[in-house]
Amino acid sequence: MIGIPCTILVALPSIVTLILGLLGIFVFPSIYKSIVYSILVLTHDDYEGTLGLSTQMFSKPPMINQMKFYFFNITNMDEIIYEGSQARVNEIGPYTYMESEDKRYLQFTEDGDQVFYENYKKWIYRSDLSCVNCDYNDIVTLPNAPQVGTSTALFDPLFHVTPTAKKIIAAALLLLGENAINSPSMGAVLFDGYDDALLSAAHSGIVTLISNIWNGGVNIIPIPVPDMHTMAYFNGYNNSRDESYWIHTGMNDIYKLGDIINWANESLLPSEWYPTETARMINGSDTGSFGKVGLSENDVLPMFHSYMCRSFNAVYQGKRDVEGVPSYTYGVMEDEWDTSLDKNKGFRYRNVEGVNYYPQWPNCPKWNHSNCKATPNDPIDCFTDLCNDCCNKGKVGDTFAVPPGFYPMVCYPGRRESSPFAILWSTPHFLYSPSTVVDSVVGIHPELSLHQPMVYDHEPMSGLITQVAYRAQINIPFFSNEFVMHNSHLPNAIIPIFYESSETMMTDYAYSLYRIGFVYAPIGLFWMSIAFIILSIGLSIVGCALMVKRIRLLNAQKDMFTDM
Repeated sequence: MIGIPCTILVALPSIVTLILGLLGIFVFPSIYKSIVYSILVLTHDDYEGTLGLSTQMFSKPPMINQMKFYFFNITNMDEIIYEGSQARVNEIGPYTYMESEDKRYLQFTEDGDQVFYENYKKWIYRSDLSCVNCDYNDIVTLPNAPQVGTSTALFDPLFHVTPTAKKIIAAALLLLGENAINSPSMGAVLFDGYDDALLSAAHSGIVTLISNIWNGGVNIIPIPVPDMHTMAYFNGYNNSRDESYWIHTGMNDIYKLGDIINWANESLLPSEWYPTETARMINGSDTGSFGKVGLSENDVLPMFHSYMCRSFNAVYQGKRDVEGVPSYTYGVMEDEWDTSLDKNKGFRYRNVEGVNYYPQWPNCPKWNHSNCKATPNDPIDCFTDLCNDCCNKGKVGDTFAVPPGFYPMVCYPGRRESSPFAILWSTPHFLYSPSTVVDSVVGIHPELSLHQPMVYDHEPMSGLITQVAYRAQINIPFFSNEFVMHNSHLPNAIIPIFYESSETMMTDYAYSLYRIGFVYAPIGLFWMSIAFIILSIGLSIVGCALMVKRIRLLNAQKDMFTDM
């Protein structure tokens, strides 16, 4: 009578452990994923005034962001200005800043599906992370954006600058001693600002007085005057914010987590920035801070970069391990910068000055205008097919196309304000531009591993960022301008100014959470399930052995009674 209870006692645990093991392999992963997704939702508690874990990490990102700036120091300034020589540059840097972010004034909608915030940023210069011979007060010889920007604006039909006004402005540039190239300090040109004679004059009391008396308070200067009294590319940005955001929290749809609803209270970028709706779209999350949950190799990750005034798409590039966290790598590829493509036509540089910056581009060896077959009913888009026999190679209408790899800086970085300068964004060292562009400036050496513009690593289950490499370069077009004496001999070329290379890692605390949540817990669950199955098999073997023993005992007893 002892054998039957023992068999049952063994069989029940065997069945239970088998069920637990199978659940752990086939059911619990889905449950665990649902738990993770619920934690990722940006939440808050109005009653207690507390934020959920995900919201806390979102509002004060646990990241270490080194922003490294590399300057293209011009070494032949006089030859460029007076002889029109090819620019020669020497890359210097990095000058490293630590950047931190703090999202403030979070406001949730009543249903919790949307949240408002303002993103405040701070930069601190770190000499210990900069190059050995780098100093905050280093003098850098660079293109003078206010002077060159003014020279370019004289030709913009939007401003209706008369020939007389052009001569007056050109004379003012000469009297103020403005050159196309100047030499400010590194710290001043980025954040601190330096006195610029042109900006000082434009904001002077004399200009204001004359405007009030003779022009009804409207500025007598016919071109836009920057709302800045000193010159710096990030003037007044330190300890400030970019525009406000409304984004999805993921409450109603986890797959919309982080998606921008509007920026600066607008769902599209201004039409004066870009002429097409595609270019004006605000897609994805703020600077790619959120990736799609449950990432796959086929996913395309949209992201909006307010500092670059546009959206980008990143595509899958591979897998790698980041601080012990398996990650998927996504990068912004060359086609996102190719303005010859129809999808990017809204990002084309207008080239109001009508300058052929690269006469050797495009190379059209088979071009023959006499073979043109176009008709009024079948027009050719020459921007996308410059070598078409019906087109005039680089010349399109009254201007010239600019090679791929550039698009205009239409706004002050991160601000809903139009930029007054003729600045162009590109990849560092013209990585995504043809060799004609690369060879136009001595000292440019593009390398994919060093200069690919945006590379994001994400933990695939959650979409959380594990590592970011962000790189972008600003440039300015030089051209010979007969109205401006100091610019009359400039070469026709796009000159690099500096590029930023940011390397963002998470804190040790964040990586430890990632490893626990996305490595140790799933692996532990899997092996625990395997252990349950093995235990179930072991108990089954024991149960079978007990059953066999019981059967033999019963048979022996039966034989004994038979013999009697």
